[in-house]
Amino acid sequence: MNVMPINAVAYSDKGRVREINEDNVAVLEEHGLVILADGMGGYNAGEVASQLAVESITASLLPHYTESELIPSDQMISAAVNAANEAILSMMMATPEYDGMATTAVMGLFHGDKIYYGHVGDSRLYRLRNGRLEQLTKDHSMVQALVDEGMFVSIQEALDAGVKGNILIRGLGINEVVEVDVGASEIASGDIYLFCSDGLSNMVSDQVMQKIFIESKGEIGLAAKQLLDKALDNGGLDNVTLAVVCPQL
Repeated sequence: MNVMPINAVAYSDKGRVREINEDNVAVLEEHGLVILADGMGGYNAGEVASQLAVESITASLLPHYTESELIPSDQMISAAVNAANEAILSMMMATPEYDGMATTAVMGLFHGDKIYYGHVGDSRLYRLRNGRLEQLTKDHSMVQALVDEGMFVSIQEALDAGVKGNILIRGLGINEVVEVDVGASEIASGDIYLFCSDGLSNMVSDQVMQKIFIESKGEIGLAAKQLLDKALDNGGLDNVTLAVVCPQL
């Protein structure tokens, strides 16, 4: 597989309120692979589910790296995420105390001149290009679904009306088969990518995140640390996990 080299900086913190960290993140720079998972609140053993998701997706994809001519596909990414879903369901069957555990997942594979990505839940992938931060994924949340259906003009309007923002409509470990949103995007020189759990996106607005990236002037280590610090300074109400990635074109 024609891997694109990446530089990356990742952080994971339990935040100011939670007793444990249910997030997990893996960055394999030599494979151009990033996977982030957030054990879903309200479920048992979220930290087990998120770790299993990261490990299972990694294990599903690594054998493909021996195939030098292989180009990543939607099917490859969807299969890897569904394998993680199956692993979580199997663990619950075998271990009753893990019954009900679930997790989100977002992953990116840098290959050739593109990023191939997939996600389930509300962990996000952003791209900074020419000073503009853009969310590439769309949350699988109740509030987002109501906006998509036209019941509200914006997520903020829905939240102001009392719709809870933390109710997810998709996750790993809930159904036997999970629908994975997948995509691919060409990479431009200077692009920076951000993978994060909602512990960051709920605590720091897109506008503030964009400002931090601009002021860091391409220093991804500085940007990553400032993003984490800002989420904690704003309350750190959830676990905060992020990976900032700079592809090496």
